[in-house]
Amino acid sequence: MVYGKDPFDQPSCMADRPSRPIMSFPPQSLLASLPPPPPGRTGWPWTVETVPPSAPGTWPRITIVTPSYQQAAYIEETLRSVLLQNYPALEYIVIDGGSSDGSAGMIERYASRLSYWHSRRDRGQADAINQGFERATGEIVGWLNSDDYLLPGALFAVAHAFQQSRAEIVYADALEYFEDDHSLQYWQGYWVRPEFLQFGGVLPSHATFWKRAVHVPLWTDLNCNVDGELWQRLVPGRRLNYLPQPLAVCRIHGESKSAAPRWREKWKEDDQLIWSRHGRPTRNRLFRAWFNRSQRVFKWFTRRRNLAAKQAVLAACAWPPPKWRASRL
Repeated sequence: MVYGKDPFDQPSCMADRPSRPIMSFPPQSLLASLPPPPPGRTGWPWTVETVPPSAPGTWPRITIVTPSYQQAAYIEETLRSVLLQNYPALEYIVIDGGSSDGSAGMIERYASRLSYWHSRRDRGQADAINQGFERATGEIVGWLNSDDYLLPGALFAVAHAFQQSRAEIVYADALEYFEDDHSLQYWQGYWVRPEFLQFGGVLPSHATFWKRAVHVPLWTDLNCNVDGELWQRLVPGRRLNYLPQPLAVCRIHGESKSAAPRWREKWKEDDQLIWSRHGRPTRNRLFRAWFNRSQRVFKWFTRRRNLAAKQAVLAACAWPPPKWRASRL
């Protein structure tokens, strides 16, 4: 298929102002300096923070971008989960799309700890993420949606995984939090191969990080499946490292794109656009059977790996014993 001008080769339009320099925080110092949590909120990330490793070391700069729009109910938890990593080389950029629900005021309360933020109209989630990445200076980058949040120690684990391997992309396990019954479900990582990316759902955007040197912009014509399409361009030819540890929580609620009925048609429109560029997912039964069988084998062998670290993450949250759905640790 012949295309006109490639929509991914767009000049930067956000180079007008430099971001605030990266700030370093001494160990265990940040919690007391942040705004107090709302009444009744305890545990991670309200009254708990990550304790940095005691051994000194040189940590790579990590840039996290959070796109936000009308997420006042969740954005504070997201902000605190990133800042309370106490990661000493953090660049945190928040791009709000001109929210009118109080989100901007909430972000402004944490502005002194952000490398950059603004609140003004944009062209949607992908455009907001692109704007953030255009300002990024970190060696390692990733994005966190404004209704998701990181788990304790996530950024130190990511940095260590990059340092201990030649990987260009690190991905990990995650948790799903269901607001309807306040339950958690464990999301275990897949065996990732380029040919598997056509099915979607193989990599979690909230628990995937990559070298800025290999980054490519997101496709701004998409509304929902911005990450699924990105992986089809970012992953092939790259070295991946799977980290068997939960790094983040994806919140499933009534207005989330993955659950809300009003987004269903947008998902279908995204499918048509993605198929026009990458082709339709294969219907070959043998290939699909190989995909399903290989994932079962991979997950069986990796499920018990790093179990102590997985349990330590949950213990560090200082949560009450979680209510689990079918899939748990």
